[in-house]
Amino acid sequence: MIQKLYEDHFLEIDALLTKESKRLKLSPNEVVVLKTLFQNYKRRTFSILSISRKIELSSNDIGKAVDKLINKGFLNLNLETRNEKEVEVFDLTGTFKKITELYESDLEQIKQEKNESKISTTIEMLEQHLGKALSSMELEIIRSWYDESLYTHESIISKIEELGPSGRFSIKFLERNLNREKLKSNPIDEKADQVIDAIFKAI
Repeated sequence: MIQKLYEDHFLEIDALLTKESKRLKLSPNEVVVLKTLFQNYKRRTFSILSISRKIELSSNDIGKAVDKLINKGFLNLNLETRNEKEVEVFDLTGTFKKITELYESDLEQIKQEKNESKISTTIEMLEQHLGKALSSMELEIIRSWYDESLYTHESIISKIEELGPSGRFSIKFLERNLNREKLKSNPIDEKADQVIDAIFKAI
């Protein structure tokens, strides 16, 4: 996706590399070399001499930066035949992958933080209705609902409000009803439905 955005001119890669250089663990020289390579992204022809003409780094420093970029997985060099001649070309797919992984990690962190808030709300409501602190096993069950995206937070809260006042309320009873609700919204074949009903009755 990041690569597609760049190739369609929706992403300013220079600004992004500058902003995220520390988190990507790139040195100043590595960032400068990467940016210079991106300037030649379509041609992809690799030449230390060509890079040195565009930036104020020695060929030796450029070579060291290139080696580190390769070792870190940001850059790959290959030979390609053009007009019956072998030409060294570069591939920046690794850079797009690194940036994607960085932002996916950010999104996962945001999701986890939101889940923690929702889990706290759910636990508080359950303990109020049950009149006791939840056991470690019960806490693990509730966490799995969110970590594995088994049910939406809205459906969990709705079911707690609906079933909480009943005299036989429990975590298992709540989970059983959440499963029934989920099956209703995602119909399956009749035979499988009968099997699941038998399992619920056995619980």
